[in-house]
Amino acid sequence: MTGAQASRKTRPRARLADIARVAGVSIATVDRVFNERESVSDAARERVIQVAREMGVRRDLPEAYRPITHLDLILPQNDSPFFVRLRAAFRDGIAMLDRGIAMHRHILAVEDTASFVRLISETSYARKGMILAVPDRPEIRAAVQSIQAAGQKVVTIVTDLPGLAGADYLGIDNRQAGATAAHLLGRSCRQSGRVAVLGAHHDWAGHVERMGGFQTTLSRDFPHLHCEIIEMDTRDDPDRCARSLRAALSFGPLVGVYNTGAGSIGIMNALKGAMPRPFWIGHELSDDHIIYLKDGTMDYAIDQNPRGQALGSLQTLLYRCGLITSTPALSHAELRIYTRENLPARNYEESSQLSLD
Repeated sequence: MTGAQASRKTRPRARLADIARVAGVSIATVDRVFNERESVSDAARERVIQVAREMGVRRDLPEAYRPITHLDLILPQNDSPFFVRLRAAFRDGIAMLDRGIAMHRHILAVEDTASFVRLISETSYARKGMILAVPDRPEIRAAVQSIQAAGQKVVTIVTDLPGLAGADYLGIDNRQAGATAAHLLGRSCRQSGRVAVLGAHHDWAGHVERMGGFQTTLSRDFPHLHCEIIEMDTRDDPDRCARSLRAALSFGPLVGVYNTGAGSIGIMNALKGAMPRPFWIGHELSDDHIIYLKDGTMDYAIDQNPRGQALGSLQTLLYRCGLITSTPALSHAELRIYTRENLPARNYEESSQLSLD
């Protein structure tokens, strides 16, 4: 044993109170420094670590200066199955981040444009970048462009802000998703007839792109089918979906139904007793859609892999901010198509609440 080792072994273990007294800070501050929490000034952090070293603290000490990197995650207040899955995926991903990274999560009312703009434009901390799922509104777009000009990095998910230079979009190609829905429906509906389309959000680029891809492909490749947009803005509300679809059915039978968003409980109820049963395509592998696929009410569900989007966007933002060196895929999320024959093994409840009689 060397003299230095013996000295370290016999040196008394310093207490938090001793370190706090010598450094001139509170015990709580010493604890925050040792556990690399926020709300400690750079000067206080340096004093605490220096004193701890001088007193021979036998533990791994953080670097004297390790500034916190602040990032934002901004999502809409939406309790549809997809956003529930997305928030859960972000919760798991954020839990794996380094202690030196603070990811601030914000959930805002989808109609509150002013709050989106204010949060994007102003923070009480020095933010390096953000992940966004936001409506495509002029005020929001301008706010994003402004913070980009100031050097902040932006990653969008779920729905793009088309033409926004310098931002990474990690969601699916929504136009391709709509075109895929039209292809599946057109190949399945051999007889001529009406196809009802329900759009969820008129000011979300992703839903507009889905409708555009669906209309273009259906009219180009399947002229025997007549596309009728019966609702542009269901807001994922089951009652709006049910009312719109019942109104369309009152004018005669439908051969197909395509819904770009959620609210499928309303569609299921509106289709009860419809003869012949329309071919139905929806989005996301939610618990209700698993039930409808299993019982044959729904034919296809196009899923956009929320877990993949969450983890991919976190990795991309960390890379853009220089916090990791491994290069992410930087490509659109891959959409997945599910039928009753290829459902993954998962738990779900066939709840009576899935009916709105």
